[in-house]
Amino acid sequence: MPLYEYSWFIERVRRYMEDGMNRDTAVTLAIKDCIREGIFAEFVKKHGTEVENMLFTQFNMDDALAVRYEEGLEDGIEQGMERGLAQGLTQGKQQLLVHQVCRKLQRGESPQKIAADLLADEKEIARICEAYVSCGPEESAVYEKLAGDEKIG
Repeated sequence: MPLYEYSWFIERVRRYMEDGMNRDTAVTLAIKDCIREGIFAEFVKKHGTEVENMLFTQFNMDDALAVRYEEGLEDGIEQGMERGLAQGLTQGKQQLLVHQVCRKLQRGESPQKIAADLLADEKEIARICEAYVSCGPEESAVYEKLAGDEKIG
């Protein structure tokens, strides 16, 4: 079966489907059109049932792939939203810790007392205190310095 004839046939099926016909009807009508137009007519007459089955399988595969693509896209969006939410919560906790440490430093509290009060790791509190000393009391500058160095929290 020449490629041109196959392409003609597939285009006819797609056109029928675009006109609102269901797939089965579109394939059946396209086969009839092939016979009438002389497009691989002998082949279709001889192997019409096999052609229909093959095409139904192909279109079913196309449909299945399209559905799988949509499902994959939805899964990807959902996973991205979950990761984004988790990342946002982590950043929020980190910013809260920086805020709390900066406020306590402004009141003159020691890093050891801050760690004890916040039930936080002393090394982490010391890192925040160092950033505070080098950046000044602006919390956003402290957070950005720590975020640039490595993750905090």
